[in-house]
Amino acid sequence: MRNEMLKNMTDEQLAIRFQAEGDNLAFGELYQRHYSKLYHYCYTIVHNAEEAADLTQDTFAKAAEKIQNLKAPALFTSWLFRIAHNRCIDKAKDKQRHQTVSVDGPFQLAEMEFDLEAALAREDTIDRVALLMQELSPEARTILLAKYCEGRSIHELTQLWGISESAVKMRLARARSRVFKLYGRNQIAS
Repeated sequence: MRNEMLKNMTDEQLAIRFQAEGDNLAFGELYQRHYSKLYHYCYTIVHNAEEAADLTQDTFAKAAEKIQNLKAPALFTSWLFRIAHNRCIDKAKDKQRHQTVSVDGPFQLAEMEFDLEAALAREDTIDRVALLMQELSPEARTILLAKYCEGRSIHELTQLWGISESAVKMRLARARSRVFKLYGRNQIAS
């Protein structure tokens, strides 16, 4: 019965429960919900199944350790993926530092270079968007997180919200538009 109750809770509710009570079953539910997507995300970055699995486990361990620092539990999913992103970037940097080059084959230095500036710019953009998400209405924030962080389909969103497909698309479009406007205003202010 308790597991059913946890399955019906939002990520935010589960994160709050784990923060407040240290409820391992709540964190276990978050793990079950996000493991596969997080693994695939890591895999797209590192292109190695074993490393992706290690990075996914490491991300969840770090999340469990640092969840008390999460001030906006509604952003749990984006926070979790941010940890994974940072872990993957650290892994890529470490790999680059320890990479050996065979002198038997042609050197392809362009493929070996890591663009730190571009990576830092992407991280800055992710940070800014995460802050801007807090300025959205709870409904707009929830639908964007469900679609883009949790990977839910339009069909799933219609069932979750009990509204038509066109209504879901309109809400997503309005929420994206709001984020773009806030981001543009933020860029001008910077």
